[in-house]
Amino acid sequence: MPTQNKQTTMNKLCSIIVAASLAVGLISCLKDDEHFVDFAGVGYVAEIPYVANRSILKTVTVGATSTSLVAPVDINIASPTPPTQDVPVTVAIDQTALTAYNTANKTAYTILPAAAYQLSNPMVTVAAGQRIATVNVNFVGTQIPATGGPYAVPISITTVPSNVIISANYHTQILVVSLTK
Repeated sequence: MPTQNKQTTMNKLCSIIVAASLAVGLISCLKDDEHFVDFAGVGYVAEIPYVANRSILKTVTVGATSTSLVAPVDINIASPTPPTQDVPVTVAIDQTALTAYNTANKTAYTILPAAAYQLSNPMVTVAAGQRIATVNVNFVGTQIPATGGPYAVPISITTVPSNVIISANYHTQILVVSLTK
């Protein structure tokens, strides 16, 4: 029995040494200032959060007999804290972004004819203390051609104040139009 107790004691001691070594090793990583990023001083970035969370493409289903269907596109001001003053943001239809998407993804989306949609508020203001404002795209199903396509409406953030950066990755949303009868 004494040999078995010695072995059990040795196993426990070995386990404690391994656990202590691991703990010390992990704690030492916390002092690695070289890889520490201080996000407090980052500033404001204008983005479309749907793109960041899901996909650049968002399908909008419009009835062929519909005279009005509103598709919201949220604009977010990403920052450590909400903006302290109003942030005006302008969006526009972006053929260049749609062409780039088509080329990169081997798709053939074309911009929906102008009579079939309207940007009701291409300039929105993210209010001080808030993070999100919404741009509305109004679709008119009776004006969407039943043939041709596939159709899309590419919306990009185009202008922001000088203290705001437009996100390089999440500044364009492509609304893909699906027409139903």
